[in-house]
Formats: sequence, C-alpha cells, structure tokens
Amino acid sequence: MRRILAAFTLAAGVAPFSGLLPVAQPLVAQTDPGEWSIEAEVGGTVFYGNREQNHFNVGTQIEREDALFESATEFRFTYGTAPDAERNREVVRRSWVANSSLDFQPNERIRPFVSGRMESSFEREIGLRYDAGTGFKFDHRIDRDNRTEFSVSILAERTYSRSPDADTRVDDVSLARFSSDFRFRRTVWGDRVGLDLRAIYRPVFDAFGDFTFSSRNAISLELTEIIALRFSLRHEYDSGAVERGADTNRDGQVQMSVVAGF
Repeated sequence: MRRILAAFTLAAGVAPFSGLLPVAQPLVAQTDPGEWSIEAEVGGTVFYGNREQNHFNVGTQIEREDALFESATEFRFTYGTAPDAERNREVVRRSWVANSSLDFQPNERIRPFVSGRMESSFEREIGLRYDAGTGFKFDHRIDRDNRTEFSVSILAERTYSRSPDADTRVDDVSLARFSSDFRFRRTVWGDRVGLDLRAIYRPVFDAFGDFTFSSRNAISLELTEIIALRFSLRHEYDSGAVERGADTNRDGQVQMSVVAGF
C-alpha cells in the first residue's frame, strides 16, 4: 500500500512539468530519392586532324544529387570511316570513353571528390587507358545548369598501346598525373539556349611536356521540353600519340547532335 501511495504521489508531482519534458516521437523512415538528370545524344561529325572522315557518335550521361553525394557517369562512342588512296572506305576512327565521378558534401562550395575513367582510341593508338584519382573541387552555382566548376586532382594512370599491325595491347605504361578541370555552364533566353564549356589539362608529374589536353565547347538549342539540338567542337591532344604510332598528336571534331534530356 505504501508503494502504491508513493508512486501516486510521484506521478502527481511530475504531472505539472510534463509539458517541459521531451516526448518520444514515433520513428518515421526518411527517404530522399535525390535529383536525377539523364541525357542521351546521337549525331554525326566532321573530323579534322589525322584525315578527313565521316562518322557518328552516341553518348549518354546520368547525374544524381542528394544531401550527401553528387555523382556523374558518362559514356561516349564514336565510329568513323574515310576513303584511302584507292577510294576504298576504311575505318579511321573508333573510340569510346567511360568516366565517373563522386562528389562528397555537394552543398559545400569546396568539396572533395573521387573519379575514374576508361578509354580506348583507334586513331590515337590507345588499346586501353584507365585512371583513378582524388582531389578537390570548387563549385559556384545557381542551379544544376548554371554553374562554374574548377577542380584539381592527382591521378594514377595506365596505358596499353595498340600494335600497328593488330588489335593486341602492348607496351603498358604506368604513371601519375596532375589534373586540372574547368567547366562553365549557363542557360539564357528563358533556358532555351544552353552553353557548356570544358577544358581538362593533365600533365605527367615529373615531365610537364608530356601531357594530354581535351576541350569540349557546346551550344544547345531547346526544341521541346525533352529534345534539343546541340553543336559541339571537341579537341584532343596527346603528346604521346605519335610515339605510339598515330599520324598526329591532335584530333578535332565538329559535331551536330540531337539530345534527349529527362
């Protein structure tokens, strides 16, 4: 009886302050699907550099952003032919590239990231090249389509050259590179016209004369909410291409593509 009375007295004393005590709330699963962006591109190209050619290109890009991470994955494939001295068509361009990056703390202006890349190029005599690295990115943006990005990173890279007479991979080379990447994106005229400028410079650590440089300048004209017409100028320079057996160290493309974005 005394225990019951004591419990009743304690409850009566605590009751007036019950509104000040934290109340346990039921656990609710918090799910954030993030923001997705998917783009598919198909088009044709006029090529200058090693030799004249006609070819087509396809590509896809997937981006996702949530409160913790921002990721981007891209794949592109190009195939081209040109006439030889006897006017017979031959393959002069066959290349593909796949790259991916993962940014941490996407809401921060300066944030760390990791990246990976794989590529193969018939015209630059690359049987297979892959790299992986990490660094920091500076990002000033209004939204996904209006932003300026600059990143620096350190990459570990390995390249397998193509044999001049066969599609075998020989002479693998492993090295470390310093990478700097600048990208500028803007939309104007009610978001109907998009501008995308990008330049990547990657010198070898102990030999800055040994480097790769790539740039892509594109302008897109929105035709519908999903479909756009894109004009691109791409340029690639690889200081080791001639040494591997290519005709020149540089390649360029002027592309016109139809793009579908979701």
